[in-house]
Amino acid sequence: MKVHKASIPWLMAGGRALLGPVLVLGERCGWSGFALASLVITALLSDIFDGILARRWRCDTAGVRLFDSMADTGFYLCVAITLWLRFPLIWQENAILLGAVFWLEALRFGLDFAKYGKPASYHSYLAKTWGLVMALAVIASFASASNACLPIALALGVASNLEGLAMSLMLPLWRKDVKTLAAAWRIRSDMTGSPMRPSPGRGPATVVTAVLLALLAGATQALALDHNQAVYIGGSAAVGSDTPGALDTTSPTTLFFRYRNPDGTAGQIGIDYAAIRNAYMANEATHHLGVAPAIAVGLLAARRHRHFVTITWADPADIAQVAEIEVSGHDQTSLMAVLRARMRPPCERMRTQCAQSRPTPTR
Repeated sequence: MKVHKASIPWLMAGGRALLGPVLVLGERCGWSGFALASLVITALLSDIFDGILARRWRCDTAGVRLFDSMADTGFYLCVAITLWLRFPLIWQENAILLGAVFWLEALRFGLDFAKYGKPASYHSYLAKTWGLVMALAVIASFASASNACLPIALALGVASNLEGLAMSLMLPLWRKDVKTLAAAWRIRSDMTGSPMRPSPGRGPATVVTAVLLALLAGATQALALDHNQAVYIGGSAAVGSDTPGALDTTSPTTLFFRYRNPDGTAGQIGIDYAAIRNAYMANEATHHLGVAPAIAVGLLAARRHRHFVTITWADPADIAQVAEIEVSGHDQTSLMAVLRARMRPPCERMRTQCAQSRPTPTR
């Protein structure tokens, strides 16, 4: 019976790891959002109760805790892929926080392997809070297509990884279940006075690995624009290329691109919706990942897309003008919808031009 009980936490963590690929396959097979959310709820309950049962049955070993951490990592990696497949713009809208979590995770794993020879398994209170909030954010995303909680969860992920890095730098030897930074400092103080010491070659390896991973993270350029941000790429206006600004669609008659001149003065381009002749969008994939490993290309593909809207219109003198503007993926879709709704149909513009060019009859 004891052997049977000791295997249950292992089975629960293993089942949670297997739920990750099932989640991805379910999304590809067209499962409903509630079905996907139920899988995440199942994984969340498994994550909560496997630790409770392991402690109650006194089988909470270092191996169980380490396997539990790896199962969580694998499951939430599949969750991230599923969210990306179901909501393609979700990671573009949260590119900075996602990139920070990804590179801090990589830095932390590299530091732990260099120092201890295996990943850390701290299960701190902050990490538990992050896992709970992330699960709730994912459930809300699948069940109601609301991504409002996701930035909060990613911010907690940044804080949790920073805490894990600090603990790994503090602790000379691998320890499990370190709940807070204060607890890590107390453990360090106790270990410093004991005869146990880390092996001689680990210190330089830790420093080299940390520096290399930090350079790796710094080589990545976050290309995604935030909501309401825009960049003037080029066109007929007297505005420098790559000038940042913002689009204003509040006026029912005129689209404005507002920006700052090099001398600090405000400037704007006004485009009369009725004078627009054509508007189209284009996307461009870029590859500024520095020396990132090849696997990161697939994981961060959503961050490598740029979105453009090109507008041609006639000014009051009937001279053709053009402007190419880079926007976020979400704003590209909404801007095109606004333009289609407010610009005059081609047939109406043609009738107006014909009426203006028709000679006035003489009596």
